[in-house]
Amino acid sequence: MDIDFARHIIRTAFRTSRDLQDLLRLAQEVCDKQEYDALALGVAEAIDNVGQALTNKAMAAYPELEGEIDARIDSYGQYF
Repeated sequence: MDIDFARHIIRTAFRTSRDLQDLLRLAQEVCDKQEYDALALGVAEAIDNVGQALTNKAMAAYPELEGEIDARIDSYGQYF
């Protein structure tokens, strides 16, 4: 993969994780505790899997992206 594709992978992984976190916020409002707890475990596992399968591989290929990502998050609150 080239570095631009690695950036795209990381952005997609971040968006996916953010969407899953948003799902949990909604679940707190509409689910009972048992449903929410089960969903929260699944979401945590999914976010971890996204990180392992996508983010970590892209970062391993281009370790220099870590500084770029951190700087963008510090400046803008997200990596875009």
